[in-house]
Amino acid sequence: MPASLAQLLVQLEAPHWKAPGSTSRHTEGRTARRTEGQAPVNLTVLDAQAEGQQILDRVAKLLAEDTPLARREAAALESAQAMKTEALMNQGEVSRIRQQRCPACGCYSLAARNDMVICSNRYCGPPGIERRWNFRDLAYAGQGKPKRIRRSEGRPLDLIDQAAIVAFLAPTEHPINRRDLVHLATTYGLPVWRHPAKPQVRQMSLSDVLTAHAVHTAGKKPTTCATPTTQAACTGLADLFFGTTDANKVRVDQAKALCDVCPLKDACLDQALQTPHTDQFGIFGGLTAAERKKLIRTAH
Repeated sequence: MPASLAQLLVQLEAPHWKAPGSTSRHTEGRTARRTEGQAPVNLTVLDAQAEGQQILDRVAKLLAEDTPLARREAAALESAQAMKTEALMNQGEVSRIRQQRCPACGCYSLAARNDMVICSNRYCGPPGIERRWNFRDLAYAGQGKPKRIRRSEGRPLDLIDQAAIVAFLAPTEHPINRRDLVHLATTYGLPVWRHPAKPQVRQMSLSDVLTAHAVHTAGKKPTTCATPTTQAACTGLADLFFGTTDANKVRVDQAKALCDVCPLKDACLDQALQTPHTDQFGIFGGLTAAERKKLIRTAH
């Protein structure tokens, strides 16, 4: 079980983390070292400790309210800060992220990258677009429900050796060994390729395995009432839904296609239509900001 936020903050008290440079290769520039000398402590660690304590205080107040919404917000705040602290201590590696299912595809495909969390399943988002969240958004999003098994056609770009796939799934709640991987490929008809330079080495699409692994393991840990099972189709795609202009028709069409299959489409549009005109931006409920403004003007 991953360490709690309180336990991580206690670990940050250790002298190792207090030493300058313990969590970063570039704690200060050359000019600062020449003119001011080296800082006596790692200020990044001190900031993390202070921020973590503030979050714990906030969590305690929320739990004292003892309402379902307050409890969920408290859990999300603590989880997000714990992920941030763990990433600081482990140079970006966060074990608790690897033990969560992706909010969108339900696979054990999450990995930390530059203070963000990305989904490694190429089937998860639209072609060529990667889903990603910051720690706070991921904590609030929760874990998704596995959808369906996918199989590559042609030679995919995410081919890796079977040993690498086993290593990728090792930190998750459902690790597998080489025999389990072969059984998974046989059971679900996943394609296998030979390594071009090493014919004895077998390769598989990481995304193929992730989707089959998610479906196969879903029944081993039933979803509880506290775990959200309905996710907005736009989760993890802020760049697509908020960074796309009306002029980019391809990306607008990609976003609208996701809206069309989203169970929250109508509620999302209703909420957006209640937003003042001056704050209209992004794609909501299958409509761009310009289309929503036109709809509002027509209604009046």
